[in-house]
Amino acid sequence: MSRKKHERGKLIIKGNETQKERVGDTYLSGADTFSEDELMSAEALLKDLSSLRKGFPKEEKKQLGNQLNQSIQNYQRKRRWSQLGIAASILLIIGFAATFQMEQLSDFRTYVGDITPVEESASTRLFLSGAQEIVIDSEESKIEYTTAGDQVKIDATQSVDQQLTDKKMAFNTVVVPYGKRTMLRLSDSSRVWLNSGSRLVYPARFESDKREVYLEGEAVFEVSHNAAHPFHVITQNLEVKVLGTVFNLTAYPDEQITQTVLESGSVELQFDGDELWGKSKTVIEPGTLAVYDLESKLMEQKQVNTKCYTSWREGFLFVEHLALKDILKKVARYYNADIRIAESDLEEETFSGYLDLRSSVGQVLEVIAEFMEIKVKEENEQIIISRI
Repeated sequence: MSRKKHERGKLIIKGNETQKERVGDTYLSGADTFSEDELMSAEALLKDLSSLRKGFPKEEKKQLGNQLNQSIQNYQRKRRWSQLGIAASILLIIGFAATFQMEQLSDFRTYVGDITPVEESASTRLFLSGAQEIVIDSEESKIEYTTAGDQVKIDATQSVDQQLTDKKMAFNTVVVPYGKRTMLRLSDSSRVWLNSGSRLVYPARFESDKREVYLEGEAVFEVSHNAAHPFHVITQNLEVKVLGTVFNLTAYPDEQITQTVLESGSVELQFDGDELWGKSKTVIEPGTLAVYDLESKLMEQKQVNTKCYTSWREGFLFVEHLALKDILKKVARYYNADIRIAESDLEEETFSGYLDLRSSVGQVLEVIAEFMEIKVKEENEQIIISRI
């Protein structure tokens, strides 16, 4: 420690005279605030005071020490309040942002937020604006919209008009039951292949800066390119943003995962992840399967043969080393069949090959049985799979 000497109204500590002289003057003058640099010097001064033994009056030393202690406490108290204020401000900003985001929801998102389950039916149903319902009995139906969205052609045999206005967007819905499929061409020329047990909600005519649709179930999307109006597919737990691409999206309400498989182009996935505020985002490349777990909020990716996920739109199912339970789940949905595996250890055995979905469900299962050495038995309208 350097030698210290006392002068009237000033404490000098050699080694940092300029700064510590200023701090000493501040405290002897009775001030109670100073900069952070001066605080550090003040704390050093307080330590030095404790080592002083001679040459400094006892009462003045005590007064200076008390002032230093008080000011340090004042500063620390103000700093704590400042930190609390910053935290409160951040929470306030987040609250305002959340409120603003809710206020900025598009008409479409507000509409799909209020949709309710529809009654089950054996037929595909198209719901137009004005609560108009059209029943479609064909197993493989086709629905096509004109560019204006006011005319709808169904299976090339039926044409329906719907009244559209510029003041309010009209939202349509297609509900496809198990055992049926539908190909839908939207007003922007994008095409959607809806698999069994699916529902798609969409505007009859896209009028905003975003093209938004809502999916429950499974669909292959072939999106027309329009960089100025990106295409968004919204599901209950995942959102897919695309410019122009082909991909398969599986988001059945009764499943714990949501799957996206990209065949071509590029898509951005938005989901609830580990972000403090807002959605997590990831971009996937062609040939990628992205699996989002609804419980863990984790997204996993791997490279796959996309035909295994998109071939159903062409009338066949191509599988590679897929567990029997997963194959039968797809078959059961496609044909609206009740299929049960008798032995639990049989569920994880795998199968690879082509299954012709234009055949009957019995014929498809017999192909699997031939290669896996299993038997198929129908009992009380239920198909039972067991070992030979």
